[in-house]
Amino acid sequence: MHPVESAGDSRRQAILDAALRVIAAGGIDIVTHRSVAAAARVPLGSLTYYFGSREDLLREAFRHYLATVREFLFALEREMPARSPAHLADYLLEITRREFADPAMVRAEYEMILYASRDAILAREFAEWEMGIEARLAASLEALGAVRSIDGARTIISVVRGFEIERLARPALASDNLRGRLLTIINALISPSSRGKLPDRRARNRSGVPARARSRDTKAKNPTATGARRSVQSKVR
Repeated sequence: MHPVESAGDSRRQAILDAALRVIAAGGIDIVTHRSVAAAARVPLGSLTYYFGSREDLLREAFRHYLATVREFLFALEREMPARSPAHLADYLLEITRREFADPAMVRAEYEMILYASRDAILAREFAEWEMGIEARLAASLEALGAVRSIDGARTIISVVRGFEIERLARPALASDNLRGRLLTIINALISPSSRGKLPDRRARNRSGVPARARSRDTKAKNPTATGARRSVQSKVR
């Protein structure tokens, strides 16, 4: 094991940042220990010290990128809480605006996603990361009264990704073009009675099970109580 020291951690992170810049500039295929060492302005030996193979370097660069994106998303979520459909659309729009402050890194993201699809270990890790992002977005949707929140979160992420790819091909495409699409989806997911306001309670309990699913599960586990209610209702009629 390598000794844990701040200077070493700093150099390792600088190497991973440089690897991402190399990927952004020319894709996965041009990544070598030598090209990354040159971009990081460190001796070639530093690369082989931290990363025994090119595969190790690429995997760690992707993990580093995913961790950075997760921190960015959570910080922005705290900065822009989704108290209404419009707020949620603005939050999602702001993600794309800030990401496209550096379009090269957006290209690097999609290069790495494609690379991960051919690497079983990274594919599994990316799927887990994606599920975490979906769950947080689904929680925001359900707090606004959305139905089928997980499906809705996946749809929204797909739309955002499609827009990002489209904008990489057409740099002049404005981010505002995305806002109307997002609002259409969000409003379609939210029941009319809840639209435009935040419910008093979160729709999920600590187990992460949606409120509607809990209600169905309670009825299934307590058929006697359900039958009693029906009996009372019939007598009242």
